[in-house]
Amino acid sequence: MSVIQATLSTTRETVQAFQEVSSQLHKEPSLVLFFASTVHPFDQLSSYFHNTYPNSEVVGITTTGEIGPEGFSEYSLSAQSYGKDFGQVKAVLVENIEKYPIFARDHLEHCAKTLGFELDSPQIAKEGLALVFPTGLVAGEEKMLSIVNSIFHYDGFPIFGGTAGDDAKFEETLVSLNGCQTSKGGIVIFIKPNLQFYIQKENIFKSTGIELKITKSNPEKRIVYEINHEPAANAYAKALGVNVQQLSKYFMKNPLGRRFNEELLIASPFKIEQNGAIVFYCQVFQDTVVELLEPKDPIATLQSTLADFTAHFNSLEGVLACNCILRKLQFQDQQLFPALNAQLRELPSLAGFCSYGEQLNKSLINQILVLLGFGK
Repeated sequence: MSVIQATLSTTRETVQAFQEVSSQLHKEPSLVLFFASTVHPFDQLSSYFHNTYPNSEVVGITTTGEIGPEGFSEYSLSAQSYGKDFGQVKAVLVENIEKYPIFARDHLEHCAKTLGFELDSPQIAKEGLALVFPTGLVAGEEKMLSIVNSIFHYDGFPIFGGTAGDDAKFEETLVSLNGCQTSKGGIVIFIKPNLQFYIQKENIFKSTGIELKITKSNPEKRIVYEINHEPAANAYAKALGVNVQQLSKYFMKNPLGRRFNEELLIASPFKIEQNGAIVFYCQVFQDTVVELLEPKDPIATLQSTLADFTAHFNSLEGVLACNCILRKLQFQDQQLFPALNAQLRELPSLAGFCSYGEQLNKSLINQILVLLGFGK
């Protein structure tokens, strides 16, 4: 059995789905991750996994689509296990990420030190990584990321993750650690792997060359009130050349891009308020200049992404993936899953989920795919 195992069940009967999945995982893993559609009772699954792997760190996340060895799936249960020789693993449940994540700082710091992380090391980027899985709908991802990054004296600590979903119901998302679940918290997993790792971000958008200035916003609430000193919806629609009543139809294919060190970070609009303000899936700061984006070919882009990603390894043991819900909806609309899955199934021990936001190092980003590979 390889160091990393991954599997997926499309059975909607929860006991059977769990049995199908657990039979394909390590018997005594150091870490188990499971990604569950809301067709399965999450508390039931959390108990099953914890009781079956009482000596492992067991982390569960609700989803809006799952990713398994064959690629994208829906209304299913995906899981991934890491063997005892994978490395050292320690997970922390952080409560109330929208208000009080600071209360978890000492616990996070203690756990990182327990694994041997030198928190004041200038080479912290080479010591390991963390997986971060916040709940959605409480706007706490940025605060949670800030607390995790704050325990290190230097920048550069690698963080990978995704925000829990709920099959696009937008009612309640859940994460669990060792049987304990929360709808307003998140999970942080510190890892000192014995394998090398590499993180890659895929963006399927490019700039139109049209720039817009955010002239009034509330980043805490993720609301943009004005763009170019006009009601945000009016200015956005004008830039696209469409009627403001049609604007929301263009959100998925024409998000906004923020430049950071020449890198394009995507901010996706969520909905339009009655006053013409726009609510986003992530924070957008006042006085930021953003770019109107347009899509690239998703199939050709994935082919290029995977070629670059796999080229970083002589041998790739397993891959963890977080894919934005908006990409998933676009792929469904364009019927791209068969072509995309034909490429994804070439990745070994693949697992993951479609998320309400993607975490990469210090940032919450939207409408991207992030891949984390372990190997040599």
